[in-house]
Amino acid sequence: MLEVNLPPELDTALSREAQRARKSKASLVRAAVAQYLQDAADYQAVADARKHRGRTRTLAQVKRRLGLDG
Repeated sequence: MLEVNLPPELDTALSREAQRARKSKASLVRAAVAQYLQDAADYQAVADARKHRGRTRTLAQVKRRLGLDG
């Protein structure tokens, strides 16, 4: 379990959104954290791909190499 202390203005905004969306504050926080972690993973994947730019292959090349081209 994790306890999160929010500044009053953020807590108020979260409460309003939870009421508007008819969801709990906890469910909104879970969704926000999950989205943040997915965005961070996506960003890292792009950064890693750019680092290894010379090693990329097209889908057609991969299919050919795996014998899936026809």
